[in-house]
Amino acid sequence: MANDWRLAPTRRLTIAAIAFAVGFGVHGLDHLRRGIVASPTAVMIGGMVQGVFVVVAVLLVLRDDRRAPEFTIFVGFGSAALFVYAHILPTFLPALQDSFVTGPRINVTWFSWLSAVAEIGTALAFGYVGLQSLRGRSKAGLHESTDTVAS
Repeated sequence: MANDWRLAPTRRLTIAAIAFAVGFGVHGLDHLRRGIVASPTAVMIGGMVQGVFVVVAVLLVLRDDRRAPEFTIFVGFGSAALFVYAHILPTFLPALQDSFVTGPRINVTWFSWLSAVAEIGTALAFGYVGLQSLRGRSKAGLHESTDTVAS
């Protein structure tokens, strides 16, 4: 039904993947705006590695790969956790953090916070939708196996 508010799991996963890619991109723009020297080298390298995982996860979703739900769970929840550690928590290890709440907060503005909320929120949604998709696939597999046994 065209007006049905419930979307197919693959459609939800695609929407979540695109939203997460946008959230990740907005955060990347904030890093460019703040300047490359605003973050420690380890944070910048970590962000680049994260970017590779984000691209792979989004491509798996767009290609409707069977491994997409597992990868979205890993990348979504992992990205959110690492982002909170790197930017939201107070500084514990200065070489591994670019905290927005404790110094030096180089060029941190409202846009930095907006990009933080965008990336964390879309990452959590991405992981959650992947989890839902995996659960739905497990339930569908259970129904298929019981139908096969009944035949």
